[in-house]
Amino acid sequence: MFAQTPPTPSYKWFSCISRTVFAALCLLPILGAAGYAQNPQNRLIKIGVVQRFGTKATDKLTLKALPGDSLTLSYKTPQGTETKTAPSIKLEIANKPLQSPLVEERVVLSSHRSFESAEDSANQWRAKGIDVEIAQPLRWQVWAKRDIYNSPIVRRWLLQSLQAQGNKTAFLDSKVIKQIPQAFWILNGFRFNRNELDVTAGKNAIEVLEQTTQEATATEPEKVLQQTRRYGGRLHLQKNSYGTYTLVNDVLTETYLRGVVPHEIGAFSPYASIVAQTILARTYALRNLRRFAVDNYELCADVNCQVYKGLTEVFPQTDKAIA
Repeated sequence: MFAQTPPTPSYKWFSCISRTVFAALCLLPILGAAGYAQNPQNRLIKIGVVQRFGTKATDKLTLKALPGDSLTLSYKTPQGTETKTAPSIKLEIANKPLQSPLVEERVVLSSHRSFESAEDSANQWRAKGIDVEIAQPLRWQVWAKRDIYNSPIVRRWLLQSLQAQGNKTAFLDSKVIKQIPQAFWILNGFRFNRNELDVTAGKNAIEVLEQTTQEATATEPEKVLQQTRRYGGRLHLQKNSYGTYTLVNDVLTETYLRGVVPHEIGAFSPYASIVAQTILARTYALRNLRRFAVDNYELCADVNCQVYKGLTEVFPQTDKAIA
């Protein structure tokens, strides 16, 4: 019996880029969420504030409520969702050995310096009938969609078909995994191993201390790196496409802008310039919510999107321009 050739994917084409900023904003949906007053220009945004938690076993995240407040932790158990409260919690990483090695692979169709270039390439692949997704392991990449090309035979068939057509950029990214990072925390003497965690606070603000290590070099010893940020809204720990975790900040657009505008233009710039920067920052955010769809969040917190520092440093003049 001969193996059947996988069916040729149906042709698809997606083109939904609006011609003006205001038309795009008017088309954005209103998302309902209890306790949040939303409108199309002040919707909830999912920001990946720590994108690769668990890259090193020494990674730690300490989440802390403000004085007089407490955190509410929600996580899944076999019996359903369980909720606990605590003034703070430390998320840590333990490398979990697998019973047998796991082969992880994907077809990388192209690599790019920018999201815009990757998205243009993705649209060209879609026009050829190939389902794709955009990811950012290091550089931006266009992958053959993993839940479509989900077996070794289909992935190799796709790659061989492309090579037969003269394509020299696509390749199979394959690696053998013997252990995976497992997030955990200890609360009331019990250890919780979980891949997801929701965290909220009564005062709607959570401090996050991020700690990792910088490897030793020929001239410098290994050293600990840490930074503290304060975020409004809620936090959610979730798995990503690279075998690690992402800490996501669910926050209203205007609260997000409070952590962006001062760092994009400077808090003491002329007021008219701050107003203009606020418009640009809001427009950029609402028009780029698709960037990290592969990992179920929308924007990052660094220069690949807009620098976002939460509520760590906010200023009356920029707050006035945002309101």
